[in-house]
Amino acid sequence: MDIRQRLLAAFDLEHKEHLSAIRTALREAEASGDAPDLVDIHRRAHSLKGAARAVDLPEVEAISHRLEAAFIAVQKGEIPLDAASVGVVRRALDAIEDLVAWSLQGGGGVETAGVLADLDALAGGRAGSVAPPAISPAASPADRRPMRERGGDADSAALVRIAAQGLERLSETASALLPEVEAQAGLGEQLRKMRQEWRALDRAWRHLRVQIGRDAVGEMGAGALEGRGALPALMAFERRFRALGGALDSAHRSHDRLLWSMRRWGGSLQQDMRRLRMLPAENQLSGLGRMIRDISRAEGKEVEVDVRGLEVEADRTVLQRLKDPILHIARNAISHGIETPAERLALGKRPAARVTIAASVEGARLRLRIEDDGRGLDRAAILRKAGERGLIDADELSTAGEMPLERLTEFLFHPGFSTASHTTELAGRGMGLAIARREVERLQGNLTIADGPGGGTAVTIEVPLSLLSQRLVFVAVQDQILAIPSADVVRLRTAAAGTLFSGVGTPMIRIGEEEIPVTSLAALLGMEAPVVPPAERGLALVVVRAADRRLALAVDRFVATRETVVTAAEETGLDAGRYLGTVLMDDGGPALVLNIPGLMPLPGSTLPPPARPAEEATPARAHILVVDDSITTRTLEKSILEAHGYRVTLCVDGREALERLSEGMEVGLIISDVEMPRMDGFALLQAVKADKRLAEIPVILVTSRASDEDRERGLRLGADAYIVKTRFDQNELLAGIRRLL
Repeated sequence: MDIRQRLLAAFDLEHKEHLSAIRTALREAEASGDAPDLVDIHRRAHSLKGAARAVDLPEVEAISHRLEAAFIAVQKGEIPLDAASVGVVRRALDAIEDLVAWSLQGGGGVETAGVLADLDALAGGRAGSVAPPAISPAASPADRRPMRERGGDADSAALVRIAAQGLERLSETASALLPEVEAQAGLGEQLRKMRQEWRALDRAWRHLRVQIGRDAVGEMGAGALEGRGALPALMAFERRFRALGGALDSAHRSHDRLLWSMRRWGGSLQQDMRRLRMLPAENQLSGLGRMIRDISRAEGKEVEVDVRGLEVEADRTVLQRLKDPILHIARNAISHGIETPAERLALGKRPAARVTIAASVEGARLRLRIEDDGRGLDRAAILRKAGERGLIDADELSTAGEMPLERLTEFLFHPGFSTASHTTELAGRGMGLAIARREVERLQGNLTIADGPGGGTAVTIEVPLSLLSQRLVFVAVQDQILAIPSADVVRLRTAAAGTLFSGVGTPMIRIGEEEIPVTSLAALLGMEAPVVPPAERGLALVVVRAADRRLALAVDRFVATRETVVTAAEETGLDAGRYLGTVLMDDGGPALVLNIPGLMPLPGSTLPPPARPAEEATPARAHILVVDDSITTRTLEKSILEAHGYRVTLCVDGREALERLSEGMEVGLIISDVEMPRMDGFALLQAVKADKRLAEIPVILVTSRASDEDRERGLRLGADAYIVKTRFDQNELLAGIRRLL
């Protein structure tokens, strides 16, 4: 069994090479009008037949034999190599690919009778020496089950089967360990400061001891200290003081040694878990070609699928979750973009359309590009539908010819948006692309649509290679710490403010041979832009990228670079268009992780200024009081509210909030949790509404208490809104704030 497994693995590589070469030769012949190298094609069909016999794949052997016979007939001029015969050959190649995939990975049975009949008709009966297999794949599943299920005990010493759930839990544990290890570095810093403080005390004690001795001798004589018992007490104190210093030094050394060891082994565990989860993309995506061909045939269209780069490796979970988005995109392309064979021939195209799926790795991201050579985006239909749905006003519609492609394609992701004239099983409901983007965003990635280089459409998906952890660049913006995935960062740069020059209404900076627009990250997030710095003052710039575009973001300062686990935006209710999620900082509070492609302004749009003049008056911002005993919830709400232009004050419970309000603090709105120590949200609400000075302040209760009784109690006490947070939903909260302010 071990020998056959090795042979089958070798055949897996060999058959792909032969199929790719035959498809390329036919495609190039169609494009140029010249005859393909029939001798090479015949040789490859013959090699496929022999290799299939060696690994006991009679179905593949039968199809390969008939292909060989057909090409012999073409070489002799007995049959033409026209569009019809090329179509039969392509279907045969697809069947071979499907049969090998079934043998390796399983799936539904592959129907071969129709392909064999077409090849027999094409070859004119020349293939009679090899009969079709007596046993079809679906007839005897016990004997023809996939090789991966028939390994027996041959590889039991090298391979073990574990439940995917167990692997996920182990991965989560490994991911949670890394931030905890890094948190120990903060303890080491505390120990270092304690040592510095002890040394300062030691110097002060030495000076004080000398002074005490001098004063005592001058007043009472040399034996006064010993006679009164003071000297032994001072000596005992000094011994204990020295022992404390030694213990502190020892603890610091031990902590440094343990921290080094934890980082070493924790990092090794993280890397081992990452490697354990990493699989070639082929493991999960190899069946895409077969699925897309089945979809196209159901639509009466011919599609040649070219899947490349499946040797790249990514996290198993990431690859699994990408299959559905890719299929949604393929369905959309087949239904909307790819023409029927007759339409393609009328347009001077090959009857069989081509869909290319290319996988590659760029930095720490997996990039998938799905291209087709169909009719491309129907701009007029998209704009017409956008106008019907009220997504674009009449003024914009009149100047729609100048609309950037990125803005136009954004309409396609609205749920229910479809340009199809009627609904079919594959398309017309307008949900495919919306579902695909949502799943990609759950993977902390991005999906974009553009024109294909040679016509048609190109869809690009970029996701992290692994969800275990990501390397992030932490920056300070005003009084917040924000994180940017390092995969989106081109470089960090400090430049004098005077080096900026004005582009077409936009400040620019020259870095190398490239001129890059500059804006303030604070202003991009809706915060208040910083004051214009003096020309000689340095600007901290983070140069980020999204696809082929670059932007320099001005921040207050660079903080750190760290590998850590990102909690997805979906789990905290964040806007996935602006944020990938959150990470926990050393103090237990969250930092927002920015979605750079989602924040990047559309081409042609006006960038917010990187700074504002010092004399410009600061616009009045609504002041919101956030009351919650959870540091995570407080920090998260503060970050989101400040990012939307509000000024925020935090309190840990109702009593502190009431004290601040009693001291005269003016606020425009209160957001309060219900369950808190000392004074809960209901008591705070009651006290606020009972005070004539405070009664007009709107109060929103945000709580996990979802019972009708609690809701009725809150509204009866005067709450202006009651939001149940099974998870934090920022959109509902922001909508309530806008309604009340």
